[in-house]
Amino acid sequence: MMRHRALGCIVLLTVCACAGQQKPPPAQPRPLKAVLFPYIPDSAGDGFSSLKQALEKGFEQKHPDIDLTVVIDKDVDLYDLDDGGALNRLLGEGTEAAQVVEVDMLLLGDLVSRGWIQPVRLASADVLPSARQATAIQGTSYAVPTYLCSHVVYTGNPDIASATDGQSLTRILSSMQPGRTPLVSNYKGSWNLPSIYLDAWADTHSADGLEQALALPLDAKTMSVLDEVVGTCAPDGATNPCLDGSYDENTRAEEAFAQGKANGFMGFTERLFFIRKSNPAMPLPRAISGPLGGGTHPTLFVDGLVFNAKCSGECLQAAQAFATYMSTPEVRALIAFSQDAPPGASPRYLLQASQPFYKKTAAASDPMYQQFILFLDTARPYPNQGFPAVRKALQQALIKELQPGPTPPPSAQ
Repeated sequence: MMRHRALGCIVLLTVCACAGQQKPPPAQPRPLKAVLFPYIPDSAGDGFSSLKQALEKGFEQKHPDIDLTVVIDKDVDLYDLDDGGALNRLLGEGTEAAQVVEVDMLLLGDLVSRGWIQPVRLASADVLPSARQATAIQGTSYAVPTYLCSHVVYTGNPDIASATDGQSLTRILSSMQPGRTPLVSNYKGSWNLPSIYLDAWADTHSADGLEQALALPLDAKTMSVLDEVVGTCAPDGATNPCLDGSYDENTRAEEAFAQGKANGFMGFTERLFFIRKSNPAMPLPRAISGPLGGGTHPTLFVDGLVFNAKCSGECLQAAQAFATYMSTPEVRALIAFSQDAPPGASPRYLLQASQPFYKKTAAASDPMYQQFILFLDTARPYPNQGFPAVRKALQQALIKELQPGPTPPPSAQ
């Protein structure tokens, strides 16, 4: 009897000891919300659902303690700087707040001055120098660069390689097929048209600081050439469809080039996705940095990931982990080569800030990316301060200068 009681005590003590050693239930994954640039081709045609799932799955496999939500929504205006506007809400503390947002560095100075974002303390040695320059203000970095963007000219004419300024560009494209529009593009918009002017200004004054181009009046030397380039979209001197909004917010300019109605197309590199969509049988075109002024000097937009100023501690650690993940060549290739889409999908032809991307992925042998890389090393970024405040005044001045007027009377000479 005593023996059984003793065994009972031993069993009870063992059970109690084991119960005391039980591990606590695993903690719930920390939430992280990242809002990414929606202004890219939707390769899978599913509202970016496949891309969002691929990014979330890839990140969470590496970081199972973080529950990532990726938002890529064209209805979210990532250029809205108004108080209470989209960026203010995303970079605030309310229910819409995100911890990471991908933005155009044209806005960087405004985001910093409003206190909406915080410095970024992540090494960026693997990005192109122009990208690193664009993400910093007075020596402090505020973003992790992702995309680059630049105005290029696409054409089937191999002579385009000899275009060294806007005048030679116009001459080459005008002589190629006289019955076609020499060059189509979209010059409409208070963000678009002024940025094209800054690009032309950089081509004309390649050794000077691009910030000078933000001041009015417009530079006469730049405008004398840019006016000629823009005018090639209306060779008969009539209404210019590239300027009046006919080609705004759609793919009509791309389709005109793809269907052989224009000798050349000028736009961002990723517009090649829509050119190929319109005419999949079209041979890959030649590409050069668009010489829009009195010379040629490539200019780059830079997009990057910024961190909400309210994000700290474990939140900031998760945000940094996501930025590091998004900077890897594998993720850049996933996006650039439409690996989220079904097999056979066209690449997105998005320029990447990552230098290893061009050496360690399919870009190393891709015929288009090998053309793009030729002008990336010498490019300089757009200013990251001052542009939003002056863009509308620049647009108004440019429209006044560039609008086609009545046909002048024949010269007496």
